[in-house]
Amino acid sequence: MKKTLIGIFLMTAFLTGCANQVVSEPELTTEALMELDVTEKLVDLYLPKQIDYSKLEPADGIYIGAYVEDNIELDHSMTQFEQVTGQKHAIRVMQYRTASDVTSRQMLECLADKQVPYIKVLPTKDYDINPIYHMISDIKTRYSMPVFIELYPVDSSVKDPSNYKNYYERAYKLIKRYLPESVVVWSISADSVYDCMTYYPGDHMVDWVGLNVYIPRYENGKRYEFSLGDGLDFWYKNFQTSKPMMLSGIAVSHFSRVDHTYKVGEATETLNYFYDTIPKIYPRIKGMLYIDVDMKEVASSGKDDYRISSQAELVNAYHGLLQSDRFLHEVEEETPVSGTEQMKYTVPVLQIEDEKYIEKGYVRTLFNTIDTRGVPYIDYLDGNRYFSIENLLETYNMQF
Repeated sequence: MKKTLIGIFLMTAFLTGCANQVVSEPELTTEALMELDVTEKLVDLYLPKQIDYSKLEPADGIYIGAYVEDNIELDHSMTQFEQVTGQKHAIRVMQYRTASDVTSRQMLECLADKQVPYIKVLPTKDYDINPIYHMISDIKTRYSMPVFIELYPVDSSVKDPSNYKNYYERAYKLIKRYLPESVVVWSISADSVYDCMTYYPGDHMVDWVGLNVYIPRYENGKRYEFSLGDGLDFWYKNFQTSKPMMLSGIAVSHFSRVDHTYKVGEATETLNYFYDTIPKIYPRIKGMLYIDVDMKEVASSGKDDYRISSQAELVNAYHGLLQSDRFLHEVEEETPVSGTEQMKYTVPVLQIEDEKYIEKGYVRTLFNTIDTRGVPYIDYLDGNRYFSIENLLETYNMQF
């Protein structure tokens, strides 16, 4: 028996053909199975689920946004970034540390450009809550439309889950009390993604979930090996049924001062992964925010240049990727109350000839709303019963 592990995608579009009668005998006898070529595979199933949408969540599409506040060459201007990239952005990202971090000018520019501000509120080392009061005051007096607030992003410097969640909860309650129209995003760094449930404050204190992904060229003096896939999948599957998600910080380095070499081609390939591959695999990611910054402008020790805007090849790639109809250039303030979203599950299956079968344990978990008595099955050599995926999907999709 051949054993391979490969990923394939089974989209749950309506399938033709239906089992109209109860199957009382397996499709294949044990003797017949022993003569056939059986392959074990990992398969990505996409199953529709009725959900309640969160505030500002679009039913279809992905908001695009960018952070340019530290980009000196563009005069910290979102307008210039949009002119360079040839793309209108729905979201303008800012950072908040002190009372002077978000200005009236920035807010008015967002209003004039039909952009929603996205404010990253960074945690303080002593868990000081006072900056939240200042931010609330600034926003209330300067801006009266919806705003995204990414509250206390988790990274490797956050060590105490209990203190962090208490700190987050205090800030969240203040924000919701005085800025009820705000959308609060809880986020975590890709480097800490496997700790996401340890630091997650709970569905009742989160509107959206974010993931911050910085891809330097070197880390601790060694070449950085980019391998987001498993971590991204882990993060996504933990939250897909409960919250809309966004890549709340994407930064891809094309130049490092460690070796003073440019790798624009590699950066272009990585941009394609984020803006083309990921949207096809993870349908409930509803926002992507690029961090257009040269780190030397943030800190004297900064090594990496993450700017798309500084390289024509990256500009062209970014512009071309955002031409897709999936990307939204304005935030939709009126969103549906509920709808159907595709949920991703990765399961092992048996492929026998052209048919794929899933073990009954997974059927009980994923297809527990349907009657399987009419679904063709086999009793395999391992003693377990496997059901036809094609027929399961057909029956399941008839509910929607």
